[in-house]
Amino acid sequence: MDRNTILYRGSLKSCNYHCSYCPFSKRKISRSELDRDKKQWSSFLESLAEKAAALYIHALMVVPYGEALIHPWYWEGLAQLSALEIMDAVGAQTNLSFSDRQSLTHFCQAGGNLDKLRLWATFHPEMISAKDFAEKCIRLNQAGITLCAGAVGVPKNIEQICRLRTLLPEEIYLWINKMDCRKEIHAKEMYTEAELATFLEIDPYFIQELTWPRSDPAKCEGRLLLEGDGRLRACNIGPSLDGTWSQQSGPARAPSCNRKKCSCYLAYGGQKDSMNQILFGPYPVFRIPRRAKAVFLDIEGTLIPKGHLTIPDRTALQLTALAQEGAALLFATTLPYADAIKRCRPILHLFRGGIFAGGAHLLWENGGKRREEFHFFSVDILPYLRSLKERQRFRILIYENQTKIYKITLLHPKSQPWTKEEASKIWREIPENLRKFFRHYIEGHCLQIISSKASKSNGARTLCQWLGISPHEATGAGDSKEDAAMVDFLH
Repeated sequence: MDRNTILYRGSLKSCNYHCSYCPFSKRKISRSELDRDKKQWSSFLESLAEKAAALYIHALMVVPYGEALIHPWYWEGLAQLSALEIMDAVGAQTNLSFSDRQSLTHFCQAGGNLDKLRLWATFHPEMISAKDFAEKCIRLNQAGITLCAGAVGVPKNIEQICRLRTLLPEEIYLWINKMDCRKEIHAKEMYTEAELATFLEIDPYFIQELTWPRSDPAKCEGRLLLEGDGRLRACNIGPSLDGTWSQQSGPARAPSCNRKKCSCYLAYGGQKDSMNQILFGPYPVFRIPRRAKAVFLDIEGTLIPKGHLTIPDRTALQLTALAQEGAALLFATTLPYADAIKRCRPILHLFRGGIFAGGAHLLWENGGKRREEFHFFSVDILPYLRSLKERQRFRILIYENQTKIYKITLLHPKSQPWTKEEASKIWREIPENLRKFFRHYIEGHCLQIISSKASKSNGARTLCQWLGISPHEATGAGDSKEDAAMVDFLH
């Protein structure tokens, strides 16, 4: 089942900070406007409690124009939502200018669950020192709140941002936003090589800000941004959608979008994209890295999307950032090792081996050390397949290591994919006492046969043991049934 996120932006358009570049710092808000915002928030909370299950909403993030968390009703509302069993995470973007002691008291007295609270904290060098900001982040983190911190990548602020990084504990991620979000400008036109290197050292994922992805409405299905008056968008920069919040009774369908690229983290980070979840977990909009110790990635359909011949540049940059963060990158593919290398040569240096041939071949390489395992066929199935070859009209490809077979592919012409009925018919022709040693699965025009002990999930289990990590410290992505069992095992 989908686990969707909703973004909420009320009518609040004021802030207690006075940053020179921000229009909301210059706008005074009246008591009646604050009352209106509070009433809208209260109405939304009541309706979300009723609709969350039908809309598959499991996380909420407040993304105000101004600063919401200086108002106690937002803390009380987040607390109420965090107490709902269906909600996995609730949070807000904030400048951290609220009183942490008073605000956490409001949250806890309203029945809030601190384990579910997420804060996206933005550092404003004009208004607060790096030392004071870091100290507040640390206090909140020690109180049990999961948070990220970050700043706009303004070159004149590099010294303060670097100082902030040194003051924050390593577990608190410090993100950098590109300086200008209105248009995509090549990094070399915005930053010197030294500035770019500094920002990338602070935030390896800053590379995403410099290479915006193309808009893809298909990846926006199910997510919503709700305005205080009930208007809906797919994201903070997308066009308005038909209908209102009160009319929503089921998950939102993929909207149309007139934007060429997703030029903001809330837009591209909220897409249903496997790499987003690899980098930032099941709810990427909170911008809190997953930081898995190992990452298992399918090749065809995942690293190389359908219709593509090579790995997209953006994916390669994301993988580079993951490797820089210390994750062990591992393939998880039904391709044999030699074919996987050919398909992924540009990124091969980032990987340390993986699962090949659907789990029949495992490989781990690191620092000149190599560990390898094959699930060879313990009995001979070839005579039966060869006797069927002429009648069923398929070719037989045999994969061996040192004359021992670990995989067989029954090949149809590319225009003739295998059907379940055809595969079942082949399998029934093999003596029942032999079938228990093998398993088979369909990949288009290929019927793959490997040892019954081999699978991607079993391969992930073994490799995690070799790495000395728990499966829960790893993650994976893929687009097939073979991948689904592996991903479920790792989660």
